[in-house]
Amino acid sequence: MVGLGRDGLFGGSREPELELGGVSPYTPLPAPSWKGRALGGFFFLIGLVCVGISVYNAAHTAGFAGRHGTVTVQRCWIDQGGRNSSDKTVCSGTFRPDDGGTSQRDAVVHRDLKAGDEIAVQQTGRGYLPSGLAETWRWNALFFIGWIAAALGVPFAATGIFPGRSQASQVGALISGTRAAKVMKYLFIGGAGGAAVCFYLTWVL
Repeated sequence: MVGLGRDGLFGGSREPELELGGVSPYTPLPAPSWKGRALGGFFFLIGLVCVGISVYNAAHTAGFAGRHGTVTVQRCWIDQGGRNSSDKTVCSGTFRPDDGGTSQRDAVVHRDLKAGDEIAVQQTGRGYLPSGLAETWRWNALFFIGWIAAALGVPFAATGIFPGRSQASQVGALISGTRAAKVMKYLFIGGAGGAAVCFYLTWVL
């Protein structure tokens, strides 16, 4: 059985052995170091950011926070994406709050609309979000995606190994049969299942 080291996050009694089920790995793994822990922490941080954004935006689109109203679109344009992102349609128009407050011009909504369209939105501290159940479930999906991100960081945080190219699966094999592996499994299954349900509800609502 592979130990996770005395300073492992999930217990263990000795440093990781570089053997997978009695068979030497194809590429020798580096020794445990703070870089491996930091990589695991980075994935955990990504997960926390996803959860935070999800909770904040879902609370607004569900109407629990912010100011509800409508935006009447006046113009739209294409926001050119970068190397790792696609082009997006952005529209702006006049926001009219349901509480009878002052209307606000140049309200920006990231949706594929056209001039004259009217869309229900929720005003947040950072702009305007389309509101409704479908939008709420869309943001809830990000909550569970955060679980998947955290799951990916478990092997590195538990072993302290910073993998080289094509070595991530070897690091994952090192924690096989340990509590860390169970945590990773439950996070991944829960995240994937939850995200799938949320995307389905987004599609049907």
